[in-house]
Amino acid sequence: MAVKNLIILTTGSSGSSVLAGTIGSKGLWLGDETKKLGFDTYENAELVDLDIEILRLSGFNRYDCNDIPGPGIERIERLAKNPDGLDRFVRFVQKSQEHSPWLWKDPRLSFTIHFWAHFLDLKNINFIFIEREPDQSYTGLILKRKIPMSYSQHNLMNDNYKKSCSVFFCRYGLSYLHLTFEDFLVEPDEYLQRISSHLDLDISLSDLRKIYKGKLHQKRWSGTDFFKARILYNFYRYARRDYIKFPRIDH
Repeated sequence: MAVKNLIILTTGSSGSSVLAGTIGSKGLWLGDETKKLGFDTYENAELVDLDIEILRLSGFNRYDCNDIPGPGIERIERLAKNPDGLDRFVRFVQKSQEHSPWLWKDPRLSFTIHFWAHFLDLKNINFIFIEREPDQSYTGLILKRKIPMSYSQHNLMNDNYKKSCSVFFCRYGLSYLHLTFEDFLVEPDEYLQRISSHLDLDISLSDLRKIYKGKLHQKRWSGTDFFKARILYNFYRYARRDYIKFPRIDH
């Protein structure tokens, strides 16, 4: 049986790059060039640029999807029904098909998938949705990426991603594999087996170790780390507000 194409939907900062790199190493096409953010994201650079353009054309002015509220699904869908200016998006889908099996992964896809769905053969694509436990995700956001965001804002942001993905899967009646990065790290053998079965691939622990250099069989951050992150956010929020740029929050 031929390996299907794969779309990984994610909330962002969720370990999706580890997942994409591990799966991509089995021969799925990641693009002519992949984006770098201080590390390899395994995100097709052309896809990322087109996703940013979709957001812009839908009236969402940020290049990412971390504002509250998030991008409007209805506006994104309307773009796909406008015949003007769609050629470059259609060409990208055709280019991807020429390199099948391909892998698409970009946090923005959790919203722009409502656009791409009109040009893809969804029944011949496998889907994985990966997220992180909120405490783990938030700790990494503060301690590693130094992004000043409150815990409640972080959870609202992630809820936007998850709700958009839920609408997509329900609307098209699609099955998907749901993972948390913590499950993947703590029980890698079991979850590699699940992923392999879902994708009809043979993915081993050695494939994962080539991509992920951290410790397996344990979570990345401890409860103490989470407490430090909450304290550090308060430092960012009050002691450094004169030069820290905060995420824009639209109520």
